[in-house]
Amino acid sequence: MNDLWQQLRSFKWSTSEPLHSVLCLPGVALPLILGVALGYPGTGVLMAGGAQAVGFGSFQQPLFRRSGPMILATLSIGMSALVGALCRDSTHLLLVATLAWTLLYGLSNSISSAAGWVGQQSCVFLIVSSAAMSTPGTTHDLTYSAVLRGAGVLAGGALQTALLLGFRHWFAQAQTHFSSPDFDPTHFARPFLREQLRWDSPSLQYALRVAATGVLAVDLYRHINFPNAYWIGMTAVLIPKPEWASTAARSLLRSVGTLLGALVCTAVVTLLHPRGEVLTALVLLFLFLSYLLTNVNYGAFATVLTGYICFLLAIVHQPAHEVLQRRVLATVIGGTLAIVVHLAFIAVRRIFGITIPRLRTLEERFGTQPPGTHTSSGM
Repeated sequence: MNDLWQQLRSFKWSTSEPLHSVLCLPGVALPLILGVALGYPGTGVLMAGGAQAVGFGSFQQPLFRRSGPMILATLSIGMSALVGALCRDSTHLLLVATLAWTLLYGLSNSISSAAGWVGQQSCVFLIVSSAAMSTPGTTHDLTYSAVLRGAGVLAGGALQTALLLGFRHWFAQAQTHFSSPDFDPTHFARPFLREQLRWDSPSLQYALRVAATGVLAVDLYRHINFPNAYWIGMTAVLIPKPEWASTAARSLLRSVGTLLGALVCTAVVTLLHPRGEVLTALVLLFLFLSYLLTNVNYGAFATVLTGYICFLLAIVHQPAHEVLQRRVLATVIGGTLAIVVHLAFIAVRRIFGITIPRLRTLEERFGTQPPGTHTSSGM
């Protein structure tokens, strides 16, 4: 209980990086501005989504190299968006893909926090893309639309990666202290892999729990008839952590943060009725705050992220009030499901007398990250 309370009230302001947060904005702003100006707002939003996610990768610890999280995330979210869109019309295929993606995501946490983050973003884009009826401005052919969707996300991620690498080269201030090359997982070898696949391995147990949560949440979203129900699956995948206190704290903070964000956005929409350039400015403002707060406090991060999503979807003419109501409902459902599954796993282990040690990543064993340190999801 003490751990839970500490995580709820913890605000780590020293981890905020204002300059680096600003430098992440051009990669999102360019496709948005050009997409709206050229009459393709949907394509702009699609590329912006890829760029936004990869921007959070620049705050992660290195993965083989300093730019590793951004490069791997660009490739993985592009592929995941393609596969998710291909599963659009088949719940069974989507559940199989979700099972595979979530298992790999859970196991990737045994390597490092950065590897886990890449796996998490892959799951998010798989689930989100499975709800896309078609890529705006294209035909309704499934394969063609899926390819364009994957390409759009990939292009946005590649743009963000290229810009941030350029900024790091030209501006010494852009060398975020979260990206010092202090860890290279050279111990990633066959004995380590065998260790993770043992039944009593904490990483396998975590992977099974994430997979159970993801599959149940995706199946639920596919049977609930309201727009944006995919947020249930997305939230349920984002919430689980290896420790119970972290899972409970993230569920509560994300639910409360989403509700507060919805109230703030409702006030802004009611007072300003934003359109055009004002709407784009609000997207970038809330995105800046999301980058700034990503490692400060998860509840505050969820609050401003809700604003970013709301105003971003408003660009493609989704009504703000309805979007906010759906997001709050889906977040509460997804967070509750993650909590229930975690409690079920704890109960089963107690019944059978199974004791699982704390998950220690390669990063903690051989790198410089302090034990128990986990970066924010950035989503």
